[in-house]
Amino acid sequence: MRHQRREFLKLMGVGGAFTLLPIDIARAAGTPAPEDRAVYISASAGDADDYYVSAFNASGKILFEQALPGRGHDIGLRPNHVDVAAVERRPGLYGLILDRHTGDVRAKLHCPEDRRFYGHAIYSNDGRFLYITENDFDHARGVVSVWDAEDGYRRVAEFDSFGTGPHELHLMPGGEHLVIANGGLHTHPDFDGRTALNIDSMEPNLSIIDRRTGKLIHQASLKHDWHQLSIRHLDVAANGTIAAGFQYQGEINDQVPLVGIWQPGKEIRPIEAPDNVQYRMRQYCGSVRFDASGQVFGISCPRGGLVTFWDAKTNGFLTHIAAPDGCGLAATDRPGEFVGTSGLGNGWRLDAIRRKRVELPDDSHKSLHWDNHLRRITA
Repeated sequence: MRHQRREFLKLMGVGGAFTLLPIDIARAAGTPAPEDRAVYISASAGDADDYYVSAFNASGKILFEQALPGRGHDIGLRPNHVDVAAVERRPGLYGLILDRHTGDVRAKLHCPEDRRFYGHAIYSNDGRFLYITENDFDHARGVVSVWDAEDGYRRVAEFDSFGTGPHELHLMPGGEHLVIANGGLHTHPDFDGRTALNIDSMEPNLSIIDRRTGKLIHQASLKHDWHQLSIRHLDVAANGTIAAGFQYQGEINDQVPLVGIWQPGKEIRPIEAPDNVQYRMRQYCGSVRFDASGQVFGISCPRGGLVTFWDAKTNGFLTHIAAPDGCGLAATDRPGEFVGTSGLGNGWRLDAIRRKRVELPDDSHKSLHWDNHLRRITA
């Protein structure tokens, strides 16, 4: 493992004479970066069942808090526009379109009675359409709903997700295809909406569909022995590599992989951490995020109190950083660096190359409990 880390540091331009990545070696080696002027936005909660979408700057200073009618989950960012989409945690009924600068509500989305929002949304690259994962609970079928942002966010279509319990979705490079993490969990509002009713017959998968027609382009599943690995969260690198995090529905001591790499058209490749880290991941992965270089990705493990880091080039484990109840992750513009948040109110800068964690200096963000996902707004 030490040898693998040394080789990675050479690739990233730390402790070596060359780099194989299109990155700025000087900055990767520690030269101070320009001031981070980005804004970070996430669902959050107070101490009295009060829920918000909140934004903070690179120092951790809270910029706004917008109250929500229920617990949020992820935020979709409309390209080149003020709109952001906040979707309720599964099984959700509301979606709100907010102004990214002020938090003001600009539009409201209402889930059909026979559907439930499943927490994640993504816009098309031109900002015209918003895509949201949903549960067609009476038919144990996942769908992706389509909303026209230029027509008052009218619901204009829905596509099959080609699985059960779809959760996170992303655009593929080129912007014409959507990749969907179908978690495989069938739930129903009559059974609280979150209890899994099909643990013994789960069939999770990753599916890629055409965003305009809904046609299935690619699909991959894990081997049957791992059918209880719910594929929940994912991210996509600029070269089309997909990293995915799993949440195991079996026993805590079962030996199963929790991370996968997928090159569409091939099988999902499971990868594991060293045994001591793998056990600390507690069978549960939260956010998945590639860094600015597209080679490193982070996967948070809030139940284990750590964030793990992986090398997409070698399909190997790199390192981990302690992060109590840490789940939200957003990449900065520096290779190997992320901002992370926790349900305990913490905010950090996390450096996967040097295995460093630095607290955000402004304490105002500590007044909130941050939810599972974090997004970075650069303009």
